[in-house]
Amino acid sequence: MLLQTRIILFVVATVATVAALLLGMAGLREDAADRHARDLELARLETAWQLAVADAAAQADQGLGRIAADPEVAQALASGGRGALARRLEALPPGLTDLNLFAGNGELLYSSDLAPEPAPLVGRAPLDALLAGQRLPGGVRLAGDRLVVVSGAPVYAGPGVSGAAVAGVGLPSALDALRRTAGGRVFAVDREGAPIGGQTDPLWSVVRPLVQPAARAVTDFADAGHAYALASLPVADLAGGRVATVLVAADVTRAAEERALWTAGYAAAIALVLLTALALLLAYLRSSFATLDVAVKALLDLSQGRSTGYVELPAGNDEIGRIARAVEVFRGVMRDIERAAGQRDRRLRRQQRFIRRQMEALASTLEEEARTALLDDLRQIELETHDPGTAQSKAVNDELGLLALGFSRLATRVGTQQVQLVQLVRDLREALEDKRRLITLQQELEIARTMQLTILPQVFPELPQLDIAARMQPAKEVGGDFYDFFPISEDRVAVTIADVSGKGIPAAFFMLITRTMLRAIAESGVGPAETMRRVNNLLAAENEQSMFVTVFYGELDLRTGVLAYSNGGHNPPLRIDRAGTVTALENTPGIALAAMPDMPFGERAITLAEGDSVLLFTDGVTEAFDADGGMFGDERLVATMAALDPGMGAPERLDGVLDHLHRFVAGAPQSDDITGLVIRWRGVATAAENPVCDAAAMV
Repeated sequence: MLLQTRIILFVVATVATVAALLLGMAGLREDAADRHARDLELARLETAWQLAVADAAAQADQGLGRIAADPEVAQALASGGRGALARRLEALPPGLTDLNLFAGNGELLYSSDLAPEPAPLVGRAPLDALLAGQRLPGGVRLAGDRLVVVSGAPVYAGPGVSGAAVAGVGLPSALDALRRTAGGRVFAVDREGAPIGGQTDPLWSVVRPLVQPAARAVTDFADAGHAYALASLPVADLAGGRVATVLVAADVTRAAEERALWTAGYAAAIALVLLTALALLLAYLRSSFATLDVAVKALLDLSQGRSTGYVELPAGNDEIGRIARAVEVFRGVMRDIERAAGQRDRRLRRQQRFIRRQMEALASTLEEEARTALLDDLRQIELETHDPGTAQSKAVNDELGLLALGFSRLATRVGTQQVQLVQLVRDLREALEDKRRLITLQQELEIARTMQLTILPQVFPELPQLDIAARMQPAKEVGGDFYDFFPISEDRVAVTIADVSGKGIPAAFFMLITRTMLRAIAESGVGPAETMRRVNNLLAAENEQSMFVTVFYGELDLRTGVLAYSNGGHNPPLRIDRAGTVTALENTPGIALAAMPDMPFGERAITLAEGDSVLLFTDGVTEAFDADGGMFGDERLVATMAALDPGMGAPERLDGVLDHLHRFVAGAPQSDDITGLVIRWRGVATAAENPVCDAAAMV
C-alpha cells in the first residue's frame, strides 16, 4: 500500500475518531445534565411532599388544639375515666375522623376507631416523646390497613403532662395537597405495590407496570403521543420504615422535542466541520505527492545503481530540494564504499581473530558449565561463518557477526552470573536483618508477656470467708483475657473475668484499658449493672478499631455471702454446691462491652452457702480442641466439675479442671487464651472464728 493511501486512510480514521469522541462527549454531557435535572426534580418533589404532609397534619392540628387545651379532657386523662372522656368529646366534637387519647401511663383511653381492639395511631417511641412533653411532628402512619397523616400534642393538667392526644387525616388529603403544590398527575401505592390513590386516572394503566415500590428514581415513558417523566418517591413513617410510594407523572413532551432538535443540530454541525477539514486536507495531499512521486522514483533508480534514470529535481530549501542534494551525496558514498570493500574484508578477518582470543580469556573467568557452553558457541559460529553457502555466513561477513553473536552470548552469561551473585548477597543481608528483627521482636514480646502476667493478681489475700485462685495461659506471647479481684469497700470485694475479641498485642492493649476503667468505676460503689453500663459507654466512645470485650463482673458481700453480678455477653460461670451439683448462673440482659453505646445491663444475685464454689472461665476453656478437631465443650466442663471432690479448695479445683483440659487436648496447638478463676465460700461463721479480714488485707 502506498504511503499516500496510508496517510489518507489514517486521516479518515482520525477524523472519524474525533467525530465519535465529540459525539460521545456530547452524549456524556447530556446524560450528566439529565441526571442532574432528575436529582433536582426528585428534590423538588420531596420538598413538595413534605409540604403536602405538613398541610395534611395542619388539618389534624385544627381539631387537636381544642382537645389538648380543654381542662376537662386533661382531667379525664389524668384520672383514667373513659366514660367522662367520651361524654366530654360528645359535647366538644373535634371534627376529626381519626383520634386517639392516651393516659399518662400510655394506655389508650379513647379511639375514634370502633373496632374491638383498635390499633393506635402512633407507636410506643413517639408516644413516650409526647408524654415527655414534646410535640409530635406531622408524619405518615399505618393505622390498621389505612395510611393516615398523624399529628400529636401533649395534654397538660396543671404543670404536668396528664396524657397525649393524636389525630390523623387520610392519606388522600396529602395527595390532594401534592397535586396542588407539585402539579402533574399523582398516584400512590402501598409497600406491596397495591394502588391506594390515583387509580381512577386514565394514565394509571400505563404507569402501573413501571411502579417500583422501593425505588427513588425518575422513569421516562410515552403515551398517546405525549412524553412523561414518572418520579417515584418512597414514603417513610414516623419510625423511618417505608410504608408507601408516591408517584408523580409530569408531561415533558415539549422539553423532549427541544432536546432532540438540539442533539440533531449539534451532530450535523460536527459532521459538516469535519468533512470540510477532510476535503481540504485531501486536496493538499494530492498536490504535494505529485512532486514527491518523481523524487521517490529517482531514489529507487539510484539505490539499484541505475544513474541513467536520474532526473533533475528542483533545488531549494523545501523537502524536494533537500532530497536532490541527498542524491548527490549518495553517489559519492557509493563510490567510496566500493573502494573500501576490499579493505573491510581484510580488517574483518583480523578483528575476528582478536575477538576470539579476548572472548576465550573472558570465558576463563566463568564457571565450568558456562565456560564450556560459551566455547561451544564460538566454534559453532566459526563453522557457520566459514561456510559460504549459509545465510549466517553472509550476515557475519557483512556485519561483523562474530562480534555480535559471540559477545551477545558472553554478555548474557556474565550478566546472569553477576545477577545471581548480587541476588545471593542481597538475600543474605535481608535474612540477617530479618533474623535481627525477629530476635528483637521476640525479646519485646517476652517482656510484654511478663508485664501482662505481672499486672494480673498472682497472689490473693488470706480471707477467712473466701478461698480464691486464678490462672491465665495466653495463646500467643500476650493475650486478651484477664481476671481481677479487688476490694470496693470494707465488706465487699469485686471479682471479674473478661475476654477481648482477637489475640496478640491489640487485644492486650484493649484488655489493659478495660481493666483500668472497670477498677476505677467499680470502686465508686454504683453496683454491677451501673458499673458495666459506664464502662461500656467509655469503651464505645473511642473504639475506632471496632473491638469488643465480654465481661462477667460480680460483687461479693463478705458479711452475707450474697454475690451480685452482671454479665456482658460472657460465658455463664458454674456453681457447685457441697453435694457436687453443678449449675450455671442465670444470665443477665446485656451484650459485649464496646459493641454499642448506651446499652442497658441487667443484674442478678445469688447467696452462696458454706462450701459452695464458683468457676469463672473464658471460651478458651470450652473451645479447646484436641488433635482430631474435637471440642472440649460445656458438657465436658460440667462433668469435670462434678467429678471433682466438692470439698476441694479453690486452687485444687482450678488445677483439677486445667489438668483435665490439658489431658484432653493432648499437645494440640492452643487456639485461644485459657483463663479460669475459682472462688470458694467458706462461710460467715468461719470468718467469725478467724477475724483476719480488713480492707488493707484485700489490696
